Amino acid sequence: MSLRKCPDCGHDVSSNAPSCPHCGRPFRKSPPSIELSGVLIIAVVCAAVLAWRLSAQYQTAGEPAPAVAPETTIAQPTRTGAGLTARIGYNRKLLLLRIENGDSFAWSNCQLSLDARGISSGYVRSVETIRPGLTDAALIELGEFVDGDGHKFDPATEPVATLDITCDTPQGQRSYGGRF
Repeated sequence: MSLRKCPDCGHDVSSNAPSCPHCGRPFRKSPPSIELSGVLIIAVVCAAVLAWRLSAQYQTAGEPAPAVAPETTIAQPTRTGAGLTARIGYNRKLLLLRIENGDSFAWSNCQLSLDARGISSGYVRSVETIRPGLTDAALIELGEFVDGDGHKFDPATEPVATLDITCDTPQGQRSYGGRF
């Protein structure tokens, strides 16, 4: 323990005393410890390395990122007029069709045709009822569609291109055609 002179009153005071016992003058706190300084230096170095690595990662990516197709594609209607009001979504990852009835009435005895071309009916699937509304949408797996020979639709060998729907309604038979 060493002694030092108080700058205000001139008395000798212990170097560990927080203030002068004679006049009450507070002394400045001791400088930060070496441990705290070491921790701060390490933190600054780590932050600098992290910033450098992140900037190098973005600078080396000179090529544009490849475009990724969205998982869900929405069908665009191909027919106009007094038909079914539908919103059809196709999820490529789940291999699932979501058919939402946008009319105010239920559709019944529905015949769904996937990728029908010319006189070919493509792959078909029957659905008894599709109720109106967002929460009552029909979810149909692509593997449930079969062609005239009984073969199931395989999205690995054939892309989903179109969906045609024909249903009975209170106004008679109506249809919808959509292209993905």
